[in-house]
Amino acid sequence: MDYIEQYKNTPLTLPKLPAHYIETIRSENGQVMQDHLQSNSKQPFGTGPVHKTSIIGYKVLAEGEGVKTVYEMTIKEPPNMEEFCPGDTIGILTQNLPSDVAFVLDRLHLAEIADCCFEVKLAKPVKKKNPEIPPYIPKFITPRRLLTECIDFRIIPRKVTLQVLANYTSDPCEKRLLEILASKEGSSFYSEFIVRNEMTFLHLLKILSSCRPSLAMLIEHFPRLLARPYSIANCSQSGFLRVIFAMLNEGKVGITTTMLENKLLYAGRFDRHVYLYLRQIKPAFQYREEDLEKNIIMIGPGTGVAPYLGFLEYRKRAKQSNKKVKLGTALLLTSCRHRDRNNLFEEEIKQYVQQGLLDNVYEAFSRDPDSRYKVVQDIIEDKKEELIKLLQEDNTKLYLCGEGRTMLPRIQDTIATCMSKIKGTPKVEADALMGEYKKLGKYLYYSMIRY
Repeated sequence: MDYIEQYKNTPLTLPKLPAHYIETIRSENGQVMQDHLQSNSKQPFGTGPVHKTSIIGYKVLAEGEGVKTVYEMTIKEPPNMEEFCPGDTIGILTQNLPSDVAFVLDRLHLAEIADCCFEVKLAKPVKKKNPEIPPYIPKFITPRRLLTECIDFRIIPRKVTLQVLANYTSDPCEKRLLEILASKEGSSFYSEFIVRNEMTFLHLLKILSSCRPSLAMLIEHFPRLLARPYSIANCSQSGFLRVIFAMLNEGKVGITTTMLENKLLYAGRFDRHVYLYLRQIKPAFQYREEDLEKNIIMIGPGTGVAPYLGFLEYRKRAKQSNKKVKLGTALLLTSCRHRDRNNLFEEEIKQYVQQGLLDNVYEAFSRDPDSRYKVVQDIIEDKKEELIKLLQEDNTKLYLCGEGRTMLPRIQDTIATCMSKIKGTPKVEADALMGEYKKLGKYLYYSMIRY
């Protein structure tokens, strides 16, 4: 191995190993809970407990060559669930892929006892100061359930984790590789080999055949398998929750979207239960009663339009209950690949326009050669006078929802650029004003996670 030869005579500075403090022991009398192993633990951003509910039905909104498969899923609203506002999200407890779990079980030599009960407890003697078992790990587990429901092994491992893994690796060359990656001297190699390639624990196991960590090591050093957030696409007290999700493409597989798709399509093989909880983020991405009279600019490419369906339904309900209620101007900017193949919610949105609940909708179609707009940024540039004039009014709120790593920053940058042009001010001032809008709650931004 060239990289090992390169560091052959290099003394390595390795991170200090943390104290071992957890052990897993076979238990003959322990009872493993039937519900999701994390269903009794407090969830990040959770406003209350986890609710067990079920899928009522679904629709395929888009599928076929050149487009992402998109589902609309209807979930029974738990009877004791907290009331939510349009724009709120739920967290859905997820599961790792069965094939990934089977691979890890086999590597750890646990396949034959994967469904046996184990007790998770503090190791004695305890060398770590104030040791605690992670609160999301129940006392009794099975190896399969632990790896399926609690441990995130798709993460990019930290250097200290690699150093610990080296202690569970028997082959000298593979052990040396992990030590180089964990060392101070191997920082550039770590960045190039691990970070740039997005090398996960699973990837490492597949190339390091002698690496065989213990269950306790995974609990100690690997993060929690976090619930995945999804926007609620309807109003509260409907009796159901409407959730929109898109499958990943280009060879990528999302663990939660795959879990949900299996529940939708293969009801005979997979149960229809869903474990969820209401999330609350700050600043809240919500549309409330006091917002009805305000002007709103809603920007949501693709499935980023989902929360706005709840906004528009809320406006409809308000008008039905009080015909004298005054509604502010509402504009929607959205995009998809093809007008005739994956134009999500086209008819529903048209009805809102016809009913006077949505003043205008502007759409971009990235793969249609005759489309005037390819991306949402094209719409913003073309309609900048209308949009910036409305945005500058005191009574206007801007909502931006979509993929947060690249798409939303580009859209925000386009808005700031257009603001700079319209106002005749430097771009840096427009960027600062957008930041001020965020602080004031005039500009609300929600980054969606798709996996």
